[in-house]
Amino acid sequence: MGLPMCLNLLHHKNDPSSKQQQQLVMDSITAFDINEEALSKAEMAGAKPVSSLKDLLIETTPQKQHDPSSSSDVEGNEDLASSNVIITMLPDCKSVEKVINELITTSSNLHGPNPPPSLTFIDCSSISPSLSIELHSLAKSHGHIMLDAPVSGGVSGATNATLTFMVGGQSSTLHQTKPLLEIMGKNIMHCGDDGMGIVAKLCNNMALASQMIGISEAMNLGDSLGIDPNTLAKVMNVSTAKCWSGEVNNPHPEVEGKSGVLRPALNEYEGGFGTGLMLKDVRLAVRAGESAGVALPVAGLSKELYGMVDGRGLGRKDFGIMMQFLSGKV
Repeated sequence: MGLPMCLNLLHHKNDPSSKQQQQLVMDSITAFDINEEALSKAEMAGAKPVSSLKDLLIETTPQKQHDPSSSSDVEGNEDLASSNVIITMLPDCKSVEKVINELITTSSNLHGPNPPPSLTFIDCSSISPSLSIELHSLAKSHGHIMLDAPVSGGVSGATNATLTFMVGGQSSTLHQTKPLLEIMGKNIMHCGDDGMGIVAKLCNNMALASQMIGISEAMNLGDSLGIDPNTLAKVMNVSTAKCWSGEVNNPHPEVEGKSGVLRPALNEYEGGFGTGLMLKDVRLAVRAGESAGVALPVAGLSKELYGMVDGRGLGRKDFGIMMQFLSGKV
């Protein structure tokens, strides 16, 4: 997810005709990833690669406080200009906690007794609401700013810059950073205070997980009873069962795809939203429900089913492979 988002930022940085580029001038884009292939692709597109979080900070932040008399990076928006933006897209809570803590600690160490330049963190990862709130508080205590901004739309949304960003944090910070998010997404939605973007994302994915199971069962039943899967999909997509899992990411490998779109089910369930990632989000949602005292019986069953699929070594396959699991084919 992080690579195509980075590539869209680089594309608009280098395209003087783009609307966003006229609104937002980015001096440079620095990239860090432990995945060397992804880092190499970002470098080929124009990013400056670094090999550590310390190097990322050295490249991203000046060794002195921002000079208010210098030109603004964002026309008419000095607040964002004085705050270097770091966007994170990481796979789990442990990684996010480690990276944000290390960035904040290293930033303080780099500048010795002097206050470090203010950083604006935009974390697009899916983590627990409680951890997100803790990291917001940590950032503020060191003079930094943070938004939790998880996304919906999958790899195709990241590639096509049509992501939905669900943002938690101060509305003023969102206003300042919105030009960046608009380069990578189509819908930028403020969900409330710190951590509320994460809450929205977990609720959405919890529902999506169950939705895919329902569509998978329906398509399997249709196969068993003899209806053509394309006919069934067309009926469902204009009826009350219409949903994203049936219309956009139908899990049946025989359902025709839209022209020019390689749906994961047509590609051996490669290239979509991984089952392991869906399992992680459902687990986080169920855990949040337990903490809040909310009954989530369907989500609990979803967690068990996706756990079984993941246990078969299929965690990197698109979560639509649930259809094959339920039919006993994998």
